[in-house]
Amino acid sequence: MKEPIVVVLALLVLVGLAYSPLKKANLNKSSSTNTSSSVGTATRATNQNLGSSPNKEVAAEIKATEATIKKLEESLSKKTKEARLSPYSTKISMSGISGRKQTDPNREYMTITTRLGTKETVKITGWYLKSEVTGYYAVIGKASVLPFPFTRAEDDVVLQQKDKVILTKGFSPIGISFRTNKCTGYFEENRTFTPSLSLKCPLAKDENLPTFSSVYDRNDECVRIIGRISRCTTKDSEFMRDLPDTVSSSCKTYINTQVNYNACVAKHFSDTDFPGNEYRLYLNKFGPLWRTTHDTINLHDENGLIVDTISY
Repeated sequence: MKEPIVVVLALLVLVGLAYSPLKKANLNKSSSTNTSSSVGTATRATNQNLGSSPNKEVAAEIKATEATIKKLEESLSKKTKEARLSPYSTKISMSGISGRKQTDPNREYMTITTRLGTKETVKITGWYLKSEVTGYYAVIGKASVLPFPFTRAEDDVVLQQKDKVILTKGFSPIGISFRTNKCTGYFEENRTFTPSLSLKCPLAKDENLPTFSSVYDRNDECVRIIGRISRCTTKDSEFMRDLPDTVSSSCKTYINTQVNYNACVAKHFSDTDFPGNEYRLYLNKFGPLWRTTHDTINLHDENGLIVDTISY
């Protein structure tokens, strides 16, 4: 903070310097007037001609001083802005707000992206968004790294290289903020996420299937049924009821208990590609946070310094 103070002092000194030529000019003008009243017309004309050169010098000094003051003001503005910037300002950035004119807060979100090195991490729990116009703010909370719907087991959000955040104004369809994984596409079933979750769950047919019947035809029949199950979808009791009578009970039990999110997690938790690189974070706000038009939103770190800004 020392540099802005020095700049302010310099501005005051320069204003004083700018005032000094003006004062001299007024004194010269007064002196010239008194002299011309005590002598003749010829002397007055001579003084006016002699005085024109000093006046030009004074005007030039004033102009140069004004230019210097302007540069110092610009420097002060830059230094003040830099003093407010977070050390993460080159590492984290946010996009504009999507759906800010929506009445449903669950459809209003922004994206936060990272530019981190291989081993760099940044904890964003405790950071907050604040509107420069309304003054309203919202704090970024914790999230579940291994989510189960409506089960709170949350940790600080620590971003790594290539991570991104979908930060939603409203409320989570599963009751918590979370990090995506290989199986979270199952959450889309019978729920609405904005934007939609990635549907990249392993196909049921690609799992290590057991033998469902010692009768080959019946076993093949179950394998064919499982092969028709889409990614990230479960099968309800109606589906089971409509299956042919020839389908074995072991086949029905497998479809009912092993084609779902929990089973997917159990089977693939140890996979190297199990963790996702996307967080779904929710601010749990319903009322206004910022204006739908003409506002500036700042992302602040835990010390109140500005990480990034969006204006619209």
